Amino acid sequence: MGVDINVKLNFSDQCDRLLSKANQQFGLTKRTCFFVNDFRRKRTLYLSLIRSQFEHCSVIWRPTTQTMLDKFENFQKKCIKWILSEEPMHYDSREIYLLKCREARILPLEKRFDLNDLILFFKVINKLIPLHLPAYIKFFDGNSRLRSCHLDKLCLVSEIKPRINSTFSCSKNCALNKSFFYRTHLLWNKLPFDLRAITCFSKFRKNLITFLWGTLSNEEAVDLDVSADGF
Repeated sequence: MGVDINVKLNFSDQCDRLLSKANQQFGLTKRTCFFVNDFRRKRTLYLSLIRSQFEHCSVIWRPTTQTMLDKFENFQKKCIKWILSEEPMHYDSREIYLLKCREARILPLEKRFDLNDLILFFKVINKLIPLHLPAYIKFFDGNSRLRSCHLDKLCLVSEIKPRINSTFSCSKNCALNKSFFYRTHLLWNKLPFDLRAITCFSKFRKNLITFLWGTLSNEEAVDLDVSADGF
């Protein structure tokens, strides 16, 4: 599949390789298309030639540590500065970066990875592809040990829980947490019920993009169509 995995069974080498390749492509694009000044053309070049390299099998290798995510976001900051012709500027704060993402109509890469995860998960749940949920993840049946349970019939629960690290009393680095089905079923449960209830793929994707934009701030969600974030 063209995905690298190292002896530690993580994808840091894959992420570093993709960032290096994307940096090379970005430099080549800037040199060969130096005459392009139009925002829309620059944006199209970025989405088709550069960011598209992060789309292949991202549900497998996507960065799961904040350090690696920051590397991807810092790379996209550089690209958005070029798209908006603001290369001398500094996008120091997250608020400024998100504002520029909105201006360029490009999702932050963390949200883009979430989008890819949820789209594949939707296809699995609705049997649009020959891939099935693992046996340990099932739809909530209404029974819970919690006194106050906010799960509904479209929520999914895992019968396997991450092992807590006895040294740090934290399970965030557990391999199970980083696996596709476990991490994505948690994302799925956070979606509004009306969004999870959609069965039409194109409608789900359109509403999911709008929802992801809306989660970036308390401001009113940007009204975008399906093509607003590219491909």
